[in-house]
Amino acid sequence: MTVSAQSIEKDLAELWKAGVEDKAQQLGLQRVYTTNLVAYASDHEEGYRVEQILNDLAEKHPGRYILVRPAADRSEPPLRSYLSGHCLFGAGREKRVCCDLIKLVAQPEIIENLYGFTFSLLMPDLPVEFWWPGDLPYENAFFEKMAQESNRVWVDSSKFKKPVQSLTRLAAFWHSRYPHTFLGDLNWIRIQRWRSLIAELFDGDWSKVLKDIRQVTIEYGEGTQPTRSFFLACWLASQLGWHYLGPRLSEFTDRLTFEATQGNVEIFLKPVPVPDVKRDRIFAVGIATGGGQEGIFTVVRDQDPHCVIARSEVAHKVAFSRTVSFDHLHSNELLALGLKHLEEDPLWKKALAMAGSVLVKPKLTLD
Repeated sequence: MTVSAQSIEKDLAELWKAGVEDKAQQLGLQRVYTTNLVAYASDHEEGYRVEQILNDLAEKHPGRYILVRPAADRSEPPLRSYLSGHCLFGAGREKRVCCDLIKLVAQPEIIENLYGFTFSLLMPDLPVEFWWPGDLPYENAFFEKMAQESNRVWVDSSKFKKPVQSLTRLAAFWHSRYPHTFLGDLNWIRIQRWRSLIAELFDGDWSKVLKDIRQVTIEYGEGTQPTRSFFLACWLASQLGWHYLGPRLSEFTDRLTFEATQGNVEIFLKPVPVPDVKRDRIFAVGIATGGGQEGIFTVVRDQDPHCVIARSEVAHKVAFSRTVSFDHLHSNELLALGLKHLEEDPLWKKALAMAGSVLVKPKLTLD
């Protein structure tokens, strides 16, 4: 049977009629779409993981979800579709909402030209989000077309096999190649709480010592890529107007030197032993100020990795101390946070531009 957009829409209509609509009429349910989200999975295993993430995400952001993945082997049909509906039921008889997921499984040569078919399945007059959860592709026609036509593309730099090369490509080419498409990174959202706590340390009267920062130390898990630590360094530099002084990097280094208004600032990316090398985590941030008021401003994970302590000492006296909980954020929670905002994140854009000034320039084409 030939798969078409019309046949999929017809099957969806039948799906909602098959028992769901009767229950919907009793409980006041309705299909609700707040966004379109297209996700690509590189294989069957990743497809299963991404599908579970989309199922969880539907609870907070009901929408038209489309998952695209390659067929497992050449014996499978050129294109298959699978449909599922998601309804959020609660206690009592209050109104709940429903949405749907379309899974497209196709041979690789079909996927290359599947973007038009994919867009024909989207809900009109709603933003289009495209999530690429794996390594940044170098040559992929589906990614290229989706990036050109979507409102925003989500990547996850923690999944990049060569993070320096991928980040420098994004910094150099994204806004010129896809001028109408926003770029988001789930790894940037992962450090949002670190950024907030650091900003809180310098809130109010303490903002005047920002110009006196002389050294920053960011500790991360030994044996992992310090991508998040590097992002944090670029965020600090871009927000405080620092200028990178060192040679452009082809690999992450343990030391970055910036020029500030009151002198040079050294940022150290320090690996520390960790029990689980699979987790690219930040473990501590220490900021030392000079000038007239020497101070130490720190954000440190406690022995309990979900507990973080923010503390500042100025002139050997405690000026601020607060303990907060950092629960692990899963991909569905990261996406939910990102989808709350339809506009581009200006802080991320500035941090990525700073990363581009630190990392070696890529070759002149994106391919």
